[in-house]
Amino acid sequence: MLLHLDAAALTDDQRLLLDRSAGTSRAVYNWGLATINAWNVQRYAWLCERAYAVARSEGEAQTLLGDMDWRRGSLLQAPEDLRRRPNRTSLGRRFTELTRDPNSRFHWWHIENHGVSRFVVSTALRDLDAAIARYWDGARSPDRPPRKDGRPIGWPRFKKKHRSKDSFAIFNLSVTSRGDDPWKAIDQGHRVRIPNLGSLRVHENTRRLRRWIQRGAIPKSARFVRRGTGWTVSIVLEIPAEVIPASVATRRQRAAGAVGVDVGVHSLVALSTDELVVGQPSAAFNRRLRRLQRHAARQRGPTHEQGPSAGWVETTRRIVRLQHADTLRRRGRLHEVTKRIATGFETIGIEDLAVAGMTAAPRPKPDPARLGSFLPNGRRAKAGLNRSIRRATFGEIRRQLEYKTSWYGARLVIVDRFAPTSKTCSGCGAVKATLRLSERVYRCEQCGLVLDRDLNAARNIRSLALPVDRGCGRR
Repeated sequence: MLLHLDAAALTDDQRLLLDRSAGTSRAVYNWGLATINAWNVQRYAWLCERAYAVARSEGEAQTLLGDMDWRRGSLLQAPEDLRRRPNRTSLGRRFTELTRDPNSRFHWWHIENHGVSRFVVSTALRDLDAAIARYWDGARSPDRPPRKDGRPIGWPRFKKKHRSKDSFAIFNLSVTSRGDDPWKAIDQGHRVRIPNLGSLRVHENTRRLRRWIQRGAIPKSARFVRRGTGWTVSIVLEIPAEVIPASVATRRQRAAGAVGVDVGVHSLVALSTDELVVGQPSAAFNRRLRRLQRHAARQRGPTHEQGPSAGWVETTRRIVRLQHADTLRRRGRLHEVTKRIATGFETIGIEDLAVAGMTAAPRPKPDPARLGSFLPNGRRAKAGLNRSIRRATFGEIRRQLEYKTSWYGARLVIVDRFAPTSKTCSGCGAVKATLRLSERVYRCEQCGLVLDRDLNAARNIRSLALPVDRGCGRR
């Protein structure tokens, strides 16, 4: 459950402890990543030494280093500390040793009454383990070039203050049990109690959280994230299976039947019921944001000789507040639309879009007349389209529909991404050979249908989702 902390109700100690916990999490994450990077360098140096010892030439040594089977076999004879990568358990023990070393940068943990929870350290190392696991599970692609710092794509990066997202987590919240209550989570209607931080006031009402706890749910963790100029806390509950009610479609959902949902840039979603839902920001917001950004560009920003001016800091803070307010508005609008769709229909069809391919940069066009020169390829115009596609959050719409349909008894049908939903006429089924992106109105040459492009695609998505619906014995 996501809750927004009331910044005005935070005490000075709580505000300081939130910043200190986020800074500790960032420092421990960077220390763990630096330790693993140093371990990788030592292991590669040992492999290089062994390869040059058994090879007769430099080319043969490089061939051995590129052979993964030879590297795996050689590492079996490596020292114990080089065979096993440092993980969160070993890094946690090493961090404890550093806190007792007077010459260590983390000695303050052992001697100061800082108030930071030990779980801040363990969760930072857990996040680092998860990032490395994502890299080895397929985030690395051999066809992609390395990063500017020489490391391959997908390898975790160091977190930088004021650039990376400030976050930390506290686990084992059920330890603070009192009496018959499994966790004293609720102080009042708008307050939650977190270990080490005390009572925190939130903007939302905690009625839902209190009801889940009364049914038998156990709070497990609380993750704090700084968003814009404020903090949010996400409380994770462990809910027993017998407590979760079975989701069944309502009479209104069964009567509505199926609907096709087409996501787009001009409108948030288009429904096969001939409804266009607008979700783009207003023109006034865009004008205000551009004005503030231009004003900040004219002011003195951070330099190497001296810090930023007070005016630049204030303008930047206003930009962050404006962007955060727009993020909350778009997020609320998205939840409102997806819930209305999930609760209003029994079957929902949506396309399986390849967002990564849609937002890919165009390939360069070499100039045949001049060697080493390139022709214009529309990169700047494509960049604006890519920005609009990312802002439309196609993947987030699908993600919310996936879990909300399971809540409200509906069923989500994913339509094949290669189906020509935009080029096919929803009236007669004729398929156009080409359809430019600038053509916002679909005109069928066979039956004379004239319809909005997105609405036509939504109708086709619904027709593609219906055969699956009938095959399962549903309406």
